[in-house]
Amino acid sequence: MDKYTKWAINNVSLSVPATPYIGTIRYGLKTLNYQKPPGKEIVEDYDITKPPVNPNTTKGNGIYSFQLGRVVDVILQNSNVLNGRGSEIHPWHLHGHDFWVLGYGEGKFRLGVDEKTYNLNNPPLRNTVALYPYGWTALRFVTDNPGVWFFHCHIEPHLHMGMGVVFAEGVDQIAKMNIPNAVLGCGATREFLMNRGRH
Repeated sequence: MDKYTKWAINNVSLSVPATPYIGTIRYGLKTLNYQKPPGKEIVEDYDITKPPVNPNTTKGNGIYSFQLGRVVDVILQNSNVLNGRGSEIHPWHLHGHDFWVLGYGEGKFRLGVDEKTYNLNNPPLRNTVALYPYGWTALRFVTDNPGVWFFHCHIEPHLHMGMGVVFAEGVDQIAKMNIPNAVLGCGATREFLMNRGRH
């Protein structure tokens, strides 16, 4: 993309904006162009050993937005890299939460089949989990911490190359929080606060 190697989740390479997400939400800044997050669907005919080159891959900074108290299941699917030279291990890390690792397996996740193998009795609680080459990992968390949280590959170059998504939860609560201005003083938030004489 743009002559650079990028990582993408559901054809979207994360590009973090200059203005902090939480400041944008806290002050209701509508002038920023936040895009929709990647899709939520599982593509049944996707070949993890030969993923198609997709010219529609874009950069984006959208978020998945959740109400408080929701149970969220995430299926991570690893595939071949586009140059066809194999699949890599990716340690995925979620900020602001711990999650239960419900299961993992080799090959492509099979909707309606692999859920039956989930460990629902005593799943391990983590905030980082491995996604193995050509494999899948299923995890679950509860949206009980209002805020904006990154979920990303913990290999830092992969994160900087776009391998991550953003979860926002309890957005209505964020607007009521007393967040110190110094935390929010960059990008469009800084200009907003300076115009209000609060920075």
